[in-house]
Amino acid sequence: MLNLFVENFVIVFVAIDPIGLLPIFATFTQGLSKSDIFKLTLRSSTTAFIVLLLFWVLGSAILDFMGINIHSFRIIGGLFLLIIAYQMVFEQRQEKRQDTVEKAMSDEALTSLATFPLAIPFIAGPGAITIVMLLSEKGNSTLQEQVIGFSPVVVVIALTALSLWLSSKLVNLLPLSAIGILQRTFGLLLGALSVEFVIQGIRQAFSI
Repeated sequence: MLNLFVENFVIVFVAIDPIGLLPIFATFTQGLSKSDIFKLTLRSSTTAFIVLLLFWVLGSAILDFMGINIHSFRIIGGLFLLIIAYQMVFEQRQEKRQDTVEKAMSDEALTSLATFPLAIPFIAGPGAITIVMLLSEKGNSTLQEQVIGFSPVVVVIALTALSLWLSSKLVNLLPLSAIGILQRTFGLLLGALSVEFVIQGIRQAFSI
């Protein structure tokens, strides 16, 4: 059972990559108050947990019922990420965030941001959803093995929530110019990643 936990933890950790998400999260928490960051962290991690749990339990059934596959998630997720990357590179998101310095973000806006893009597709992205669905079908399906098999997902989401919370500290330690450089750099990287999502989705969907 320990081997199952360790193996699943490593796979899920690599798929979600909470450490790699930290500088990306930093661009989303700039200008937010501690209470807003706490709400954002709680809501995004809870949403991601629910999404991954649903796909762990009902993933195959949901996709079969709707007549779609995971490659469609990869393609549409990549396209959405491409839009976000464009906004990051040209500082359109930065301009919107400046408003939060003077007034707290509304609950509706926080919920929207926590759901997309933080929970989906940053945390519970196509890769994480795919991994979760594959792990849920691996080996025997006893209740004990299912619980132990899914527990690494819970641990990694908790680490990702910690990464999101610590990203605010990173923002406070860096000057605005450094944040701007980070934003553009990771915007370019995010754009490349989004293109990879689309290419992989197209290749796998059409067996290219």
